[in-house]
Amino acid sequence: MTFRVFGYAATLAGCVLGLAAPLAHAEGSAASRPAAAAGLYECQVPGAGTVFRSTPREGCRLVVAPDPGAPDPQRWIPLMGANGVISYFDQSAVRRQGTEVGVVVMRNSPSGVIRTASGEPIRSSLKRMVLNCANSMFAVVEQTLYSKRFARGDSLYTIRAPQYGTFQPPGPGTIAGELLRRLCR
Repeated sequence: MTFRVFGYAATLAGCVLGLAAPLAHAEGSAASRPAAAAGLYECQVPGAGTVFRSTPREGCRLVVAPDPGAPDPQRWIPLMGANGVISYFDQSAVRRQGTEVGVVVMRNSPSGVIRTASGEPIRSSLKRMVLNCANSMFAVVEQTLYSKRFARGDSLYTIRAPQYGTFQPPGPGTIAGELLRRLCR
C-alpha cells in the first residue's frame, strides 16, 4: 500500500511538472516523420571547442556510425557520456517550470547483458528526469524498460521514484551533467 501511495505521488508530481506528456517513444504517431539514421560527429568550432552533432558537417569526424534503426535526429539528439555509451535526448519533451526542467532520455543497453528477474532481455530504457537549474542537480523520476532497442514495443516494467526521486549532483562526463549545461543557462 505504501509503495502504491508513493507511485501515485510520483505520477502526480510528473503531471505537475509536465512530464506526463504523451510517451516520448521513438516510434511516435503516424503523423510524425519516419525515423532517420543519425550518427555522432565530433566537430571543432572556433571559440566553442569540440561540439558533437547528429548530422555531418564539413570538418567533422565520424565518432559513431549511424544506426539504421535510430530515431528521428530532428527530435532525438544523441549525447555520448564519458563511458562512450550514446543516449538520446528528446528535445520535443522538454518542460520548464520555474528553475526545474523536465527531460526524457532514451538509452540502448548492450545485447544480452541486462535481463529481468524472469530472464527477459532489457534492450533499452526511457528515463524521465528533472533538472534543478538553481542548484545544478538532477533526479530520476521514472524509468521504463523495453525489450527492443530505441524504446520500441511493449514496456517490460516501469520504475517510479517516490516523491520525485532524490536530487543529486551529476558526475563528470554524465548525460545529466551535459543536459544541465545545455538547458540551464
